[in-house]
Amino acid sequence: MTRVLLTIAMLALCGNAAHSNNPQYPPLTRETLVGTWQGLIGIGTHPVVFHIVIAASDSDSYLSEIYPDSMKGRLFRLKSCSFVDGKVSLHFVESGDYGYWIEGEGYGDKAFAWINGRIGLPNKPDAGPSSFYLERSTWVRELGQAAVHAAEKIPK
Repeated sequence: MTRVLLTIAMLALCGNAAHSNNPQYPPLTRETLVGTWQGLIGIGTHPVVFHIVIAASDSDSYLSEIYPDSMKGRLFRLKSCSFVDGKVSLHFVESGDYGYWIEGEGYGDKAFAWINGRIGLPNKPDAGPSSFYLERSTWVRELGQAAVHAAEKIPK
């Protein structure tokens, strides 16, 4: 089941990657970053779900990671964020400077927004192609619901 969710997420990532070239959405700002974001990555053979809540202030903004196979994870607080011409850099820390770096392109408005980029733990990610997709929505939760619905369609 976990691999099915990961496969679906990767297909969604490929389908949504074209958004970053869409000129109808402006680059993200601190104001358009506010909201609930979700993302999914694979670390080896283990998927990791990210649920991020961005508030008006960094100190009230959090990233929660959950490993679906164990339903365990950690909580990180937003330490810094920056925006320059569509380039986004977010740094979430657990303690000290240890934490996730999310860097990439971010576009959107108050109705829809996404970040397509790279993720690093504990250091900034290496340069290279995008490998991580965040969207200000509940799309990861909807993937799980879709997987359950798909399984229910198969006769027993």
